[in-house]
Amino acid sequence: MKVAIFNAGKIVSGDWDKGILKADTVLIEDGKFTQIGYENEIHPEKADIRIDANGMVLIPGLIDPHTHLGFGEWGPENGMIGVALEALYQGTTTTVDEFARYEGEPDFYPPNPDGVKASAIVHYFAWKNYRPGGLMKVHGGSIILVKGLKESDFKELSDLGIWKVAQIGGSSDLKPAELLEMASWARKYGMFIPTNFGAGVLKGAVYLDSDFVKNLQPDKLAHTNGGSTAAPWDLTREVMEVAPKAAVELVTYGNWKMSLKILDYLRTKNELHRVILGSDTPTGQGWFPIAMMQGVKFVSAVGNVPAEKAIAMATGNIYDYYKKWINTGKIQEGFEADCVLIDKPPGSVGTDALGAIENGDLVGPAMVMVDGKIAALRGRDSRPTTKYIKLNGKELGVSDPDERQFDPPRFYWKSTGETYLLLNDKQ
Repeated sequence: MKVAIFNAGKIVSGDWDKGILKADTVLIEDGKFTQIGYENEIHPEKADIRIDANGMVLIPGLIDPHTHLGFGEWGPENGMIGVALEALYQGTTTTVDEFARYEGEPDFYPPNPDGVKASAIVHYFAWKNYRPGGLMKVHGGSIILVKGLKESDFKELSDLGIWKVAQIGGSSDLKPAELLEMASWARKYGMFIPTNFGAGVLKGAVYLDSDFVKNLQPDKLAHTNGGSTAAPWDLTREVMEVAPKAAVELVTYGNWKMSLKILDYLRTKNELHRVILGSDTPTGQGWFPIAMMQGVKFVSAVGNVPAEKAIAMATGNIYDYYKKWINTGKIQEGFEADCVLIDKPPGSVGTDALGAIENGDLVGPAMVMVDGKIAALRGRDSRPTTKYIKLNGKELGVSDPDERQFDPPRFYWKSTGETYLLLNDKQ
């Protein structure tokens, strides 16, 4: 089935260097972008599904690289399936589950090597086979570093497909030398390694200094702006310097004053491309349905980052660090067709969604797509848009506040496959 999205006012690539593409149309086949250009080149009228963007802005699906979904509904934060579903409707099409709330909690306590292995395995397979809304991609299954793990455990997990170490620190009582030894085993088997730094979340947890980070050379500095309490600036600056290849993650529920310091510092080093955005939810400060777009808005409007580059921090920059395991985050030929049409809310002084973001206005989704399938038009509590898409020639708008808030149209379920409205309507 061929799907075409045409008449886009702008197409944000998600690529830090490419920015806004010279194009207004994309063609999708077998769930991937196959052609990007102008309408008179691609001929969307020949597609089976024709989505008129009505001049709105097309961006890649947002990726949240830092969540704590845990395992389904099991955990002290109940209802995470519903939260993930709403995040999908708000434009987050992929999430990465760090899993490590605390060692041993909530699936077993006290922590032990057999427990963390079993938990990593069940999380991995559960999320691999379940997609919220039939479409959201959740990368679950992370190994928490606890006393008693051996190198053979990391090989076993890697052979099963588990590729992540849960963020190091936070609540661990392991000594830095023990953490470094286990991390070396994880790296030997190709695993992604994120780390906290500074004081842990729990009293008595190990303090991770810049020497530890330098010796570790992590793939990601988790919640560099605080998870949720920020480390001192001197330590924050040092860890960014001693781990120059690590992603610098800013989370919505962290310390935004620290975020501004980090952005200003990286700007002077010409290293803003290292920044990725995440939510770090749930953390006791809120849940994540609109966290990613809130992060984009803050970084752009308050951090003085152009909107298309702030969007790259929530999409393509994340791909650049996770590309061994994901193939989404950029509107580019060969990438999975995960994308969102966004628009300014009524009354915004921005000329379009990008202008609204730079002005500090939260934009609304008008269509969320995963693998070339429409997941929804909007969320239950998303910002209203000034325009609507046209699907096979018919505008799909809404004027009833009850419908807007309580019944977002959904278009795909695993049990039924494509359920597009007006699929054969040739108006």
